[in-house]
Amino acid sequence: MAAWRYVGTLDDLWEGEMRTVNVGAVDVLLCNPDGEVFAYEDRCPHLANPLSQGVLRDGFLTCAAHEWVFDARTGRGVNPASACLRRYPVRLAGDRIYVSGGQVE
Repeated sequence: MAAWRYVGTLDDLWEGEMRTVNVGAVDVLLCNPDGEVFAYEDRCPHLANPLSQGVLRDGFLTCAAHEWVFDARTGRGVNPASACLRRYPVRLAGDRIYVSGGQVE
């Protein structure tokens, strides 16, 4: 069972923002597209460019390198639809954000 790691508070990640945190040996991108927090490995599945260098807008995350687009709520690809981000479980305790080191399958 993977441990839950404290990565910040909701004051650190306002609605419409994203930021990178380290969870163990993995850089994880936290996204808050609409008041709910989601966590993904900070790597585009295309060429492993950091997604944190991209843009989060209207619930969609766009990679800066080649403009691949993902739904920030599910991690599923929009363009291309076959792509998918590696997602990590998120838990809130009040305003504190925790991410599990275990990847969601």
